[in-house]
Amino acid sequence: MDRCRAVSLWRPDAVLSHRSAAYLRGWTTEPTTLDATVPSSARLRPPPWLRLHRRTLDSRLVDEVETLPCTTPAQTILDCLAVLPRDEAELLIDERLKFGLDPASLLRLLERFPGRRGNAELARQVRLAVTRFASEPERSLGRALHRIGLYLEMNAAVGPYICDLVDRRSRTIIEVDGREFHSAAGVFSKDRRRQNALVLDRWLVLRYSAFDVLAAPDVIAGEIASVIRRRRESRR
Repeated sequence: MDRCRAVSLWRPDAVLSHRSAAYLRGWTTEPTTLDATVPSSARLRPPPWLRLHRRTLDSRLVDEVETLPCTTPAQTILDCLAVLPRDEAELLIDERLKFGLDPASLLRLLERFPGRRGNAELARQVRLAVTRFASEPERSLGRALHRIGLYLEMNAAVGPYICDLVDRRSRTIIEVDGREFHSAAGVFSKDRRRQNALVLDRWLVLRYSAFDVLAAPDVIAGEIASVIRRRRESRR
């Protein structure tokens, strides 16, 4: 926070952006490198812990957080897609959409500034985002399914049960089991009764370990897609 304030004191025309804005909004832990956006004409040599982005920001893209000038939530997401590793950027957008960021605000940003660098990637991330996940393996698998064009309900009710991923057209349920939780004796027995009830109600239940999902989400997504598409065709 001291460094964020120092940037604003040093350059009153600077706007905290990218990783700095995400940190100020409480989305991430403290970054090792801060980011600020300054006018295109600025010729500055920043300290080693600060990265400057030179461009002229539209006033509609600037907010205030902790009395500091900061990019809006939608603009912050767009900026972070450009500087974060892909897995971190995907996690950031999934978490933000899960915890209340309106996807319409991201789409409005694209409409307001068409043709801008990064717009295509933001549109793709909105399309692939997973928002109803309860664990990282579920999110990883949901992302992998979205990448191949299969969108399933997540943490959805099937009768009295909440299931990890559900496809009602094929009557297929996918469960992602973590060893720590599902190995407990009571939970193990409850899982067996639950699965039997679903199978007797003509649902196919596919179960995968969280370890396998995290190790090869695309492989498992391909297997699930093959089963679901075959069952959809058969039921049709």
